[in-house]
Amino acid sequence: MHPRSAILCLLGLTLGSALLAQPRAARWAVTKTAELSQFSVPECVLPTKSMERKLFVSNIEAEKDQYWTDDGTGFISVIAKDKMKRLRWLRSAPGAKLDGPKGMCILDDKLYFTDNTRLMCCNVKDGKGLKVVATGFVNANDLATDGDGIWVSDSKEGKIWRVAPDGAKREIPSPPSVNGLTFAKEKMYAVSWDLHEVYEVFPLGDQIPRPFGLAEHFTNLDGIEVLQDGSFIVSDFKGNKVSAITPDKKTVYTLVELDSPADIGIDRNTMTLYVPQFFKDKVAIFKLHRASGR
Repeated sequence: MHPRSAILCLLGLTLGSALLAQPRAARWAVTKTAELSQFSVPECVLPTKSMERKLFVSNIEAEKDQYWTDDGTGFISVIAKDKMKRLRWLRSAPGAKLDGPKGMCILDDKLYFTDNTRLMCCNVKDGKGLKVVATGFVNANDLATDGDGIWVSDSKEGKIWRVAPDGAKREIPSPPSVNGLTFAKEKMYAVSWDLHEVYEVFPLGDQIPRPFGLAEHFTNLDGIEVLQDGSFIVSDFKGNKVSAITPDKKTVYTLVELDSPADIGIDRNTMTLYVPQFFKDKVAIFKLHRASGR
């Protein structure tokens, strides 16, 4: 072997050995820190960037199997860190009815939320100016924003819509029974309730959704979030657990088992996970941290 080739081979072996010797990033784990009650069928928790760590909680407040009924009983709560601030921060009023608020997002100082067949919004600071932004949905469920528009999942129709602040709508290819939506590093992800699968979806509408191939691990997926390192956090409503998926989309592991986890929220400044427990009328609060060991 030529001396130069031998040196290159040795360098390659040394580099390869060094890479293999590097410890893998530790998995995520959670520690429960608090639990809040008083809610009425909480569906979604939405953290804000406010200094007081304010979060919104949507409440459907309906009898069993009446979660999509236009009954005027829904409301939105405000919590701060691990304290209840105002249980009925936004509620039905004459001429401004709330039926079953579910997914939420914030864009340009407006709190947007789904309400059965409608997309609605109000002032994020005081709840004033409540109005209907768009209609024509069947079961409008989760929301996400890319900083420019609002994205709505219609679970009954299996559709994803982009809605502009002026109400203009555009549909993109969607997984069947699509539920939770999120954006991360300019990519969009969604979960399917019936197919219990996680997908990358394409906001331009130029490709069909791309499944992760992890359906065997889940029962009925509801919420989805993505951490800074690329790990996915998903709530399995009927599987009664919140799970993590490694950044390479290959490994699933359970973070916590609990009853009916719905649309989760994460305060990324404090790495706090908020889990609304749909059937328990509670929000469970966990600290996200790295597990010990490799």
